[in-house]
Amino acid sequence: MFRKMTCRMALAGAALTALALPVAAVMPPEGDNVNLAYYDSIQRTGADQLPTDPYCANPELLAADLGEAYGEARILTATRDNGRQFEVWASDDAGTWTVSYTRPDGIACVIGSGTGWDNGDNATARLKEVGLSL
Repeated sequence: MFRKMTCRMALAGAALTALALPVAAVMPPEGDNVNLAYYDSIQRTGADQLPTDPYCANPELLAADLGEAYGEARILTATRDNGRQFEVWASDDAGTWTVSYTRPDGIACVIGSGTGWDNGDNATARLKEVGLSL
């Protein structure tokens, strides 16, 4: 599970980068730059996903995977009126960070990740880095 999840996490970041420009014409509400409609449309989750799919799973599995693979813990949660939730996860030890999006149907997807996290970094800045303005 750990290796499969790590591969998916890496591909999720690549997929976000690859899809950000071509799908920008379909802008989600609130003027975000990330196309949340793309993540809302993902049908395969968890073990049913292909290696090329952005990583999506139930929030408990996502949290366990981020903790196991990267030692990341949730440091920020932001909720919107429309049932969407965004979380920033980070690891001071590994220097990694992840932004997840929990859809209104309860499925959580990785919408961005990176390295260079340092204790005291601004979690809100990571949301902006992946195209979210909360």
